[in-house]
Amino acid sequence: MTFVRGPAFGAAPDAAQSRRIVAQELENFLRRSRLRKVYFADSSVAPPPLAYVTHFPRLSLPLDGSHAMELPMGGRPEQIAPGRGQAVFVPGHAWNRPDWADAVKVLTFLLGAKQIGISLVTHRGGHESRARVVKTSIASAHDVPARNILNAIAALMSESPGPLAKSLVESLLYSCLRLLIGPETRKSRKATHSYEALCLYVQENFQDDLTRESVARKFGIAAAHVSRLFRTEGMMRFNDYVNLVRINRAKFILANYRIPLKEVAGNCGYADVAYFCRVFKRFVKITPTQYRDRDPRRSDLSAG
Repeated sequence: MTFVRGPAFGAAPDAAQSRRIVAQELENFLRRSRLRKVYFADSSVAPPPLAYVTHFPRLSLPLDGSHAMELPMGGRPEQIAPGRGQAVFVPGHAWNRPDWADAVKVLTFLLGAKQIGISLVTHRGGHESRARVVKTSIASAHDVPARNILNAIAALMSESPGPLAKSLVESLLYSCLRLLIGPETRKSRKATHSYEALCLYVQENFQDDLTRESVARKFGIAAAHVSRLFRTEGMMRFNDYVNLVRINRAKFILANYRIPLKEVAGNCGYADVAYFCRVFKRFVKITPTQYRDRDPRRSDLSAG
């Protein structure tokens, strides 16, 4: 396997370097390869413990090695190991469960409504805890081609994905590359960009012990600035946003699993189950137990 060139393992590249590294990897793939197959997950099976679920679509593109994972297809969980020339598309609220036993280099795309987060993950296999990750993001809220491609994929998946869906996924990759290497047609305000990056980080790391201070250190900014961004850009407090993301995840788990509340709380970043229940009732107006006994199809899984 060819690993990423750049700063030494453990040293984080700056934002410009990260963007260049990701763009180069994607451009090299599109120039030298074609998508032969795309696996499309669906929502036919409830997610197992430790599965990865987001409220927005995701795309995995292996560059080297095989990206083994479990995902639901056609009413049952399937074990797959896509390699170069293959991809995996997971729609919003569907799940997959990666297995990092094998060495792999993979591009992952988090296809949010306001921005697309892209991570280049280089894992050496053997279930090691550390992997090299290079992250960047691109604004997509006002990019018509990217949004139309995603809408077309969603429409096809409501029927049955076929060759056209595979071509659309490849078109989406070209659209992402265009956004990565082209000039920004609509320059977002710095505060808005920073706020959206903070939101994406919370959505990806809600299970961790997130505090205003820890997130501020991660982004190299003052803790007070984190609070100011959430007040001015998101019209809410930082802690309220973290709780919103966690409670929406809890609602999903409660609607799909019969596991103890202590496990639900732990999977959502709460060490104290009593505190979790208080926060849940404050946001949802009923207790977690009452929510679990409701029809899961009535739950609102959207997170801001």
